[in-house]
Amino acid sequence: MPLQAVRHNAPQNDPRRIIGLHVLNVSRGGVGAVAQDPLRPDETLTLFFPPLGPGRGRDTSGLVVHCKDCGDHFAVGIAFEAPWPDREEVRAD
Repeated sequence: MPLQAVRHNAPQNDPRRIIGLHVLNVSRGGVGAVAQDPLRPDETLTLFFPPLGPGRGRDTSGLVVHCKDCGDHFAVGIAFEAPWPDREEVRAD
């Protein structure tokens, strides 16, 4: 799933502020993704998840926990600042 993220500490006019990611897996605690540019461990991002099917989109802050150079891309792990709720918790709201 493609999505965009924004670096929290980058200036507004920095062209590297917006990052394109391709998410490979998502859990309640974070994502594994592929990026074309390196990310710094401990870098804070806001990830913008688009709406899927009947669901709504979601903006989530996360922290880069690792970034591995794989030659033509970077494998990144991003931990959410707060875990996503279980489906049962969402339905109870």
